[in-house]
Amino acid sequence: MEQDTRLDRLELARLWADLVGKVLSGIALIVAAWWTYTNFTVERTHDPTMEVNVSPSVHALRTDKVLLNVDIFLRNIGKVAIKPKFPHGNSDQNLGLEISIVEIEPLSHGSTTARQPAADAADPSVPWFDWTAGDGNPKPLLRKRNLLASNEDFANGCYQLNPGVRYREPFACIVEKDRLYAIRARFWTNDGSVADLVYVDTFQTGQPGTSDGGNESR
Repeated sequence: MEQDTRLDRLELARLWADLVGKVLSGIALIVAAWWTYTNFTVERTHDPTMEVNVSPSVHALRTDKVLLNVDIFLRNIGKVAIKPKFPHGNSDQNLGLEISIVEIEPLSHGSTTARQPAADAADPSVPWFDWTAGDGNPKPLLRKRNLLASNEDFANGCYQLNPGVRYREPFACIVEKDRLYAIRARFWTNDGSVADLVYVDTFQTGQPGTSDGGNESR
């Protein structure tokens, strides 16, 4: 009789242990599901989130030329590291940090705002600049240059933007005076690109050796 009682107690303890184990497993599954939902759906920590900002400035030279300085700031505002799109073949063009610069025709004297031409207007008085379609006949100065091409980390496939860190990639070139330029920077990933577009003019620049920030807009 005593042995049967002991067996019953052991069986009861086993049943309770099994029940507690199942309850804890269920709670663990619920916690894991909630963590996955909050991080991957609500907070979207798996999504790469970044900002690209182009900051140009112009410097008058001792000739009729102007030095155009362009600082591109990259900031990872997400919670996971972001890697650029690395080359996988000779046909790849949209890679790393791309910069393009075009010269566009400014507004005519007396015009205060730009207007979009009508569909049947063959020769609008004020060209409407369209970066994608090329409307307005922009003159390309620099097209799709990868600023990370000479970066050793990028060449080795280990370049990345860490969360909370702000990166600066500089570029400079010589341009003409009394011109209006559009500058676009795009950071390419395997999922697409993040871009910024600004305008800068060289109508009024500082004296040689001084800097004068150009006009810019998003």
